[in-house]
Amino acid sequence: KKAVPPAQKININTASKDQLDLIPNVGPTRAQLIIDGRPYQKPEDIKNVKGIGDKIFEQIKDWITVN
Repeated sequence: KKAVPPAQKININTASKDQLDLIPNVGPTRAQLIIDGRPYQKPEDIKNVKGIGDKIFEQIKDWITVN
């Protein structure tokens, strides 16, 4: 079952670890890596995070924003 993206996207620059953990395929480990990789200029920059490539980005892009 595919999770429905939230009405308000999650800001990957300011979200807490718990908020990032709500994004499908992220989980607590990736959430911490996202936090460690801040700041991001654009959503695509999240692909620089270890374990997040094109495939994961396609699954989470509708959930995230940077502003």
